[in-house]
Amino acid sequence: MVVLDLLLAAAPWPTVVVGLLDEPAHLLTAAVLLAALAPGARGLVVVGALAGSVLIDLDHVPLYLWEVTSPGDGRPVTHSLATVLVLVALARVARGRARDVLTGAGAGVLLHLVRDLASGPGVPLLWPVTASGAHVPYVVYAAVLAVATAVVVARWVRSGALSGAGG
Repeated sequence: MVVLDLLLAAAPWPTVVVGLLDEPAHLLTAAVLLAALAPGARGLVVVGALAGSVLIDLDHVPLYLWEVTSPGDGRPVTHSLATVLVLVALARVARGRARDVLTGAGAGVLLHLVRDLASGPGVPLLWPVTASGAHVPYVVYAAVLAVATAVVVARWVRSGALSGAGG
């Protein structure tokens, strides 16, 4: 993820290139954090989380197509905890597979926001209370990823998954 961010910062890329670098970084961020925070998550919850971590950026399309401006610091208001709460509320009333997908999608949007907090114009995290963008230093994001990666690797080592299969 950090390598992709270094590439993003290296030049003023066209929007398409930014997307081709940014979306995999969101997907990887979500995968690492999901593996660290919810190692037992399975099936459609994981699919929903990974999908939600990138599909939330579809809210940028109207901004590009119609040159609409976002309130606050630049990201659409759907990049907020309100979207997470709506998805969680929908999951609570849904049944079966839809419940799992919506639960995962809520988690995925939340994981997307973790990365966005450290990159770009900020996140209207508390919209509709305020549209001003929340930020954290990039080093905080990098540290969170480093710790999450260490947790995942430690679990793999403890489980024997990295001890070699050829034995």
